[in-house]
Amino acid sequence: MTQVLFILLLAASVAFFARTMWVFGRALATGVSDGRPRLDELAGRVMDVGVYFFGQKKVAEEGPQHRTSKHHLIIFWGFLIITIATADTVVSSAIPGLSLALLPDLLYQPLFLVIDVFNLLVLAMIGWAILRRTLVKPRLIPWNLDAGLILGAIGALMITHFGMHAYEIAGSGKDVWFLPVSNAIAKVLPPDGAERGREIAYWLHVLVLLTFLNYLPYSKHIHLLGALPNIFTRNRSERRMDLPKLDLEDENQWGVARYEQFSWKSLLDTYACTECARCTNYCPAYNTGKNLSPMQLIHDIRYEMLDRVELRDAIDKAKRDVAGLEGFAREQGEDLDAHPSADLVFARNQVTALEAELASMPRMTGGRVQEDTLWACTTCGACQEVCPVFIEHPLKILQMRQNLVLEQEKTPGELQRTYRNMERQSNPWGIGNDQRMAWAKDLQVPLIEDNPDPEYILWVGCAGAFDNRIIKQTRAMVKVLNTAGIRYAVLGHNEACTGDPARRTGNEMLFQMLAEQNVETLKQANAKKVVTSCPHCLHTLKHDYPQFGGNFEVVHHTQLIDRLYKDGRLGTNGGAPVAKVTYHDSCYLGRWNREFDAPRAILDKIGVPNIVELTRNKRHGFCCGAGGGRMFMEEAEGQRVNFNRTDEIIAAEVEAVAVACPFCNIMLTDGMKQRNVDDKIAVLDIAELVAQSIPDVPVESLVRKRDR
Repeated sequence: MTQVLFILLLAASVAFFARTMWVFGRALATGVSDGRPRLDELAGRVMDVGVYFFGQKKVAEEGPQHRTSKHHLIIFWGFLIITIATADTVVSSAIPGLSLALLPDLLYQPLFLVIDVFNLLVLAMIGWAILRRTLVKPRLIPWNLDAGLILGAIGALMITHFGMHAYEIAGSGKDVWFLPVSNAIAKVLPPDGAERGREIAYWLHVLVLLTFLNYLPYSKHIHLLGALPNIFTRNRSERRMDLPKLDLEDENQWGVARYEQFSWKSLLDTYACTECARCTNYCPAYNTGKNLSPMQLIHDIRYEMLDRVELRDAIDKAKRDVAGLEGFAREQGEDLDAHPSADLVFARNQVTALEAELASMPRMTGGRVQEDTLWACTTCGACQEVCPVFIEHPLKILQMRQNLVLEQEKTPGELQRTYRNMERQSNPWGIGNDQRMAWAKDLQVPLIEDNPDPEYILWVGCAGAFDNRIIKQTRAMVKVLNTAGIRYAVLGHNEACTGDPARRTGNEMLFQMLAEQNVETLKQANAKKVVTSCPHCLHTLKHDYPQFGGNFEVVHHTQLIDRLYKDGRLGTNGGAPVAKVTYHDSCYLGRWNREFDAPRAILDKIGVPNIVELTRNKRHGFCCGAGGGRMFMEEAEGQRVNFNRTDEIIAAEVEAVAVACPFCNIMLTDGMKQRNVDDKIAVLDIAELVAQSIPDVPVESLVRKRDR
């Protein structure tokens, strides 16, 4: 009887679970292809699963804004080990006599020793997790019904495991050394009633197990199902902000307005979220009071998808009911229009009501996901960097921005001006393009017309050509190149904005126009290598332009300078311009293009005696606030992002902050002025520090004289 009842419960549970997986899988299937191979490099992908899913490598990482969730590691690994015992219970219940007990004692006993000990460890960690959520109350990880049910279910599985084995041991009157915890519990249990106690513990264990199996997909623990395939199919290329080229001829797909316009991989991301909140904890927008939580964004997309799929399923079922009733009525010779049955009227009204409910649901982009949420993002990539399951948050934000700009025509006023400037003058500042070479006044800068076939094209960038502060770093870079004897040339008035501000804010149409124009210009110049001081230009030239046939070797100026030092083509005068310096990592140079070492190596090479690392550095560096087009937008909510970073630099008590990005330079310079410390802390590009350290090279004074 026990076996039959168990099989019936198991069959019902598995059937319900299978239906849930079918619904969830069908939702994924509505997504489009992203055009990226997801099953290549199979050996590497299998290794990823081993390292990041089973090994929990990214979960185990510590950062300046989080500690390793050691209790989560024990729960996860313990849960995997305990699953062996769970599978044994299921199989032996369905097929009596078939169990792990058939294994030789040499294997069976050590295996169950580990299982028994890990049961206790997991139970202890469940207790700590409950105390942590209710007493410590970590930010963004609240105590709620879902958390209580999940932790309670896992704890109940551990307790009933001990109950089954302890009552069995108590009934046998034997010591079982390889079940030390269960054995210890058995010593305090009375032998009388042991069989009944084991029976109760067994059925509680089974009921909790089968209930948990079907609750899991609807809970935060859906990531146990989504994480593994998400890690396996992750983007393994160096093009980490993998924004596909938009087909502007297809007016039905201008960005993402509805969930089904996302790729299936983006939808899979939503199932993989572990709700660890690391993405939100590291988000500069969230940390400065903006209406953006990357974790909530992912949840909103998932809720949108599942809500609409569930409602559409209900509509389909209601329509089938109507069709069935109409078919029956026709067979009976009834007039469907003049005298429909009450059941048919009700069924038709049900379809109408459900369709009205679906139509009344707010749109996803600009609705469930609010406009200010999307515009708050700086595309710094901090969220994607710390995600333990490789969710790509910025990609989704950029695709929804495309829809706001191109289809809904909801563009902030500041960006509208920026777009006009880029269209008319080929730069976001709107300065006449005839002034693009004004920065080179009194300098010997070779134009491409005068120096054909150079080794490098020096991509000056709009900030480097038009912003008075950044012009100084451009001139410093020219002196570095001249000193090292590099054969280079600039494009002069033929250079235009790369289109980074347009692409990162959703104006794909403007971006593609500029990209095609610049690719053609570079090809006409026979460009092979391009060096730029702007990480945003670097990223666009290197990762976006190949979509338009622009395949060039693109390096950042710090990478080239570092190489010049290593090759002995640059020297130093042994006297660094400042004594105590910190380095601010640019998001687009660091996280997006993985260059952390070259700027630091240069600071060391020029002899800075005291290099101070900021708390938030390298992979976990904090954004200046200018990326994602935010350079050209005002911050109306909370604290300005650049002020947050400026305060951290001030706290480091340095004389200067070295930067490797014109946007960072502008934002931090503004921050120092606003904090009234611009006379104490200089903001200097790496190229400026190098130019001053080159022996016998007269350069403009880069560091103000200030009171000591």
